[in-house]
Amino acid sequence: MIRRSIRLVWTGAVLAFVAYLLFFVQLGERSAFGHLVRVINTDEAQELGREVSAVTERIAKRIGDQVHDATEPPPEDAGLSEVPEAVVDSLEGVVGHSYAREDRLETARQEQTK
Repeated sequence: MIRRSIRLVWTGAVLAFVAYLLFFVQLGERSAFGHLVRVINTDEAQELGREVSAVTERIAKRIGDQVHDATEPPPEDAGLSEVPEAVVDSLEGVVGHSYAREDRLETARQEQTK
């Protein structure tokens, strides 16, 4: 707990020192912050900002499309969910009358939806 407090105080002191250097220490006629503002307002920096923004939007759209494609369910299962006839025949003795029951249930559903 004491280490955490010391680390917090040290971090605060370093941040305060950096803020002091950035805003109050003069580098020629201006502070470092003043120089940064002037550089940011140049045409080249504005153009770079627009280009970075456009690239960021394209990357975000591409990632969004990839996420959408990855989470989209497959359009069809290509028959993988169907049980082959050989397996159905071997299960007939185990399941027995449930196939007939399935037909009756399907017929009842169709009648109810009419």
